[in-house]
Amino acid sequence: MGKIGHKLLIIRKRRGFSLRQVERLTAIIADRHSDKARRLSASWLGRIERENHSIAHKKLESLEEVYDIPHEELLETPTPENNPATSPHFHFPDVPAAVLEGLTHPEAPLLPPESWLAYFPDTTLLPPSLSSTDSNYSRTPRKRSRGAELLYGILGANDMTLMPFVHPGAVVEINPSIRTIDPKRMLQSIFERPIYFLRTHDGYHCGWCELDTEKNWLTLVPSAMTLVSHRRWRYRQEVEVVGLVNRVLTRLGFPKRLSFDYVSPDEHSNST
Repeated sequence: MGKIGHKLLIIRKRRGFSLRQVERLTAIIADRHSDKARRLSASWLGRIERENHSIAHKKLESLEEVYDIPHEELLETPTPENNPATSPHFHFPDVPAAVLEGLTHPEAPLLPPESWLAYFPDTTLLPPSLSSTDSNYSRTPRKRSRGAELLYGILGANDMTLMPFVHPGAVVEINPSIRTIDPKRMLQSIFERPIYFLRTHDGYHCGWCELDTEKNWLTLVPSAMTLVSHRRWRYRQEVEVVGLVNRVLTRLGFPKRLSFDYVSPDEHSNST
């Protein structure tokens, strides 16, 4: 099942389902069987489709039921040659082409338009094929010391973890060669705190991190100026450090036309 992610993407597009619709339908199946293992979150399914991860048998059974497709047909679905994995539409089929223009032909530096927020509700790691640059791209790739290309991620519209220091919609540049979190490192201020990009079973996260001295638990630490709660996972069992954030490309100000509610620090304090 090495190409299962690509096949699942093709089938979902043919059926006309969004990732959120599949999440809701698999949740119904999981409730019917009283088995949470049969449910797929939208973010996890998106990762499977983009990154070709393996998928558990029960989750695969749920998708077969949602897509109304036999197991044998699913495994034999061909991969069309005219849909290369380097295409942004392959990785983000639900995002309009005009919105994806910033991925393939970004201005320097890469900075997404505000309209991206409507299509990236969750924090997302861009596939390496889009983080790198070829003859069709206008962006010059940055290299880390070992010669491998850096990764890029997008902070989702719902990710308020680092507000107001880093806004939703920001693009973060990630160095995957630095994954170590030093639990004994002493910092003078929050501006010295390193930011890490994380991968968990329920998606991606970005923020300051703390590791207990026994290195059993990793805690995602939000800004004190936001209402986001701390989150904690078993280190290396439930969470993976994708890498250290080298720099953040963000817009100043916050678009007021977004559908979700946000109270700025100024409004919260009734000051101007």
